[in-house]
Amino acid sequence: AASAAFDDLIQAACALPQAMALSSGDIPRYLPITIADRSVGLYAFGVIASALYGRERSGRGQRVDIPMFETMVPQVLGDHLYGQTFVPAQGDFGYPRLLSPQRRPYATRDGHVCCLIYTDVQWRAFLAAIGQGELFTTDPRFADIRARTQHIDALYAMVSDEIGRRTTAELQALLADTDIPVFPMHTFESLLTDAHLDDIGFFSTRQHPDVGTIRQMAVPSEWSGTPPGEARPAPRLGQHSRDVLREIGYDETRIDALLASGAVRA
Repeated sequence: AASAAFDDLIQAACALPQAMALSSGDIPRYLPITIADRSVGLYAFGVIASALYGRERSGRGQRVDIPMFETMVPQVLGDHLYGQTFVPAQGDFGYPRLLSPQRRPYATRDGHVCCLIYTDVQWRAFLAAIGQGELFTTDPRFADIRARTQHIDALYAMVSDEIGRRTTAELQALLADTDIPVFPMHTFESLLTDAHLDDIGFFSTRQHPDVGTIRQMAVPSEWSGTPPGEARPAPRLGQHSRDVLREIGYDETRIDALLASGAVRA
């Protein structure tokens, strides 16, 4: 409980690097985003909002602790406890579809796409679209979701081969009348010119008082009555210390004393 909690450490503690290794056939790796920091922050927001609602209803406040380790374990084992969910166990750890090395964006002749074929209806439609509709009834690997999960590596490899023969536009046209979701894979660079994000003004620039012009992203929510205002630049360390202390009732003498002692920085 007294150990430091940093994103890399928490990723390792909750077995995410093992999942990365199993899914790639490579060595254990961290996810290349600060997933624990971000996920636990979002969870903390929900917990704090619930505690505030409880205080509003009961008139009593309370302390809430939000440990990063315990918050992230269900994020991983929610999918990968799998057969070990049952006592006695009915199988091993790990959801095969999510851990398949073949579960990745598919290469087309001119890029990459995400194409998620999951339900019976979607598999029937895909096989029909590529001219092999009979496989759904003649190949037992397609019989139901259990069979497909058991043979997911082979099925995803087949899908990869079929998609690789086509351009991205050809694949989108082929599957346009099906219930199969298809989306071209973005790069960091192409996200900045995405048509939808451009239409809604997701990216904007503003002047930061210390570092000059910066690019920022919009709040990803839509409000019918009380939309949030424009975000302020990220504060410098201690920039708002006096404002916060005044808001909670500290007078200038107490604030000056805290600053002088080094307990607070401004």
